[in-house]
Amino acid sequence: MKKTRSKSKSKLIKLLIIILVVLLLIIIPNIYIIATTFDQIATLENVPEQNYECALVFGAGIRDGKPSPILKERLDMGAALYQAGIVSKLLLSGHGSADGQGYDEVKVMREYVLNKNVPEDALILDIYGLSTYESVQRCLENYQLDKVLLVTQKYHLYRAVYLANQLGLESYGIIADQRTLSGQCFREIREIFARDKDFIKGILKP
Repeated sequence: MKKTRSKSKSKLIKLLIIILVVLLLIIIPNIYIIATTFDQIATLENVPEQNYECALVFGAGIRDGKPSPILKERLDMGAALYQAGIVSKLLLSGHGSADGQGYDEVKVMREYVLNKNVPEDALILDIYGLSTYESVQRCLENYQLDKVLLVTQKYHLYRAVYLANQLGLESYGIIADQRTLSGQCFREIREIFARDKDFIKGILKP
């Protein structure tokens, strides 16, 4: 009986150790990403006065041919940065279509900011920004940009700025949040695992 109890206790300890290790592997990259990027994040009111080449606006989905609430906030901030004279270009990066048919997030983004009085010649359209990593990477490799503002919600900015730092893109994150949107708790949880994934990508640079 004592041996059985001892074995059960040993198994429980091993299980607890495994759980603890897994939790640490999930949490540590998140802590690192946030700790190393929080001082590179600002609002429209306190953007550092530097010569940024453009503002990179990340895609976030469309609904019935219109920007999702999250994407709308990002586009509003991008337009505000342009109207304030902080940047002269907006790079709209998301899932687009080469022939303009089917799902075309970038087309919707373009139409939205045009209606915000951002001129066509101030827009760079990236239809292959299929992930945060790809959008940042393409800034460097496809558009030869060196210094940009990253426009998205605060929870997402830590990861975006981290990737920019890892890839060698000089950047500053601009908070696009206007209000708390529904589903934010789910997005925060999902972002924990997204940071873990991109923490590895930022090291390996695929």
